[in-house]
Amino acid sequence: MIKTHEMLDTEYREVTSTEDEYTIIKALLDAGEGFVSGSLLGEQLNMSRPAIWGKLEKLRDKGFEFEAVRNRGYRLAKEPEVIHPALIRYYGEKAGTDMDVIYFPVIDSTNSEAERQLSHRRKSPFSVTSSCQTKGRGRLGRDWHSASADNLYLSVVFEPNIPPQQLQHFTLWAGIYICRALQSLVPKAPLKIKWPNDLHCDGRKFAGMLTEAKMDADSIRSIVFGIGLNVNSNPAKYPEAIRKLATSLYAVNGKELPLNQVAAQVIAAIDKAYNVSIGNSPTEDLAEAWAPLSALAGQHVTAIMGGKEISGIASGIDNSGALLLKTETGTLHSIRAGDVTLKK
Repeated sequence: MIKTHEMLDTEYREVTSTEDEYTIIKALLDAGEGFVSGSLLGEQLNMSRPAIWGKLEKLRDKGFEFEAVRNRGYRLAKEPEVIHPALIRYYGEKAGTDMDVIYFPVIDSTNSEAERQLSHRRKSPFSVTSSCQTKGRGRLGRDWHSASADNLYLSVVFEPNIPPQQLQHFTLWAGIYICRALQSLVPKAPLKIKWPNDLHCDGRKFAGMLTEAKMDADSIRSIVFGIGLNVNSNPAKYPEAIRKLATSLYAVNGKELPLNQVAAQVIAAIDKAYNVSIGNSPTEDLAEAWAPLSALAGQHVTAIMGGKEISGIASGIDNSGALLLKTETGTLHSIRAGDVTLKK
C-alpha cells in the first residue's frame, strides 16, 4: 500500500485484497455453478481446510456469500454489491487488461488520489476506484455528485512521455469505447456521447469524463482520465437540482448491473482507447466511429467558445475531433473547445 500524504492518511484509507483472497475468488468464479473442494483450495494455498474456512469467513464479511456442501466443497452464491478490487482484477483479466486497481471506500477525488499516487512514484498504468467522492469534480471546475456507493468513480493513469498531439483524440476515443462497452451490458438502452465528454441516454446524463494532463515543454508526462458513472443508483433520490437532468444505467436498464464487472469493462475500454491513441494507426476513422454515438446529431445547439456564442445544427465531428456546427446561412464552424448546450 502506498500512503497518501500525512494530512490525508488519517482520513482516506485504501482497502486491499490479498493474493490468497484472489486465488479463492478466482477458483470459485472459474468454477461457475460448480463446486470447488476445500482440499483443492488448500493445495493451491498450501494451508489447512480450517484456514480456508477462515479466509471464506473474512470474505463473507466483505459481502461474498458461499454455499458449502459436504464432500463437494464451496460454491460462490453471491458477489458483493459494492466495489471489491479482487473482483475488478478478475473481470479485468477476462476483458483483456491486468491493470493494478487501488480502492478507497471514500476519497476526496479519484483524480486527486491518482496524482498523489504518481507523486509517490507508483508505477503506471494503474486505476483508482472509490465508492464515494467527497470532492468529485467535473469539466470546467464543476462539482460532480458522488455520494452513492451504487455508482462508480474511477481514474486511470498513464505516463506516455510523448508529444501532446499524439493524445489529442484520447478523450474522444475513450468515450467511444466506454459507450460501446456499456451498450453491450444494456443492449436495449440507446447510449450516446454528448460532445466532448458526457454520456447520455434519452437526453439525460449518466456519466461525465475528465482528462487532466501534466506536461513538460514538448511532451505529456502523465495523463489522468477520470469518470463518474451512475450505475445502480435511483435518480429519484438524486439532489433536486439534477434529478431531471441525470439518469443511471439501472434506470434505463430496469435492473441492477454487477458493479465490479462494469468497472472492469470501463477500465479495459479506457486502456484500449489509450493504446489506439498512442499507436497513431487507429483501425477506425474517428469521425465515422463517433457518428452513430453522437447525442447531438441533427440537433440545434449553442456553443460558447472564447466568450463567443455560435448556434447551429450539430453535424458530427471532423478528424481533428472538433464539433461541426452548420449555421442558418450554411456556414460550417469547427468548435474545438467550449461548452455546448441544446438550443431551446
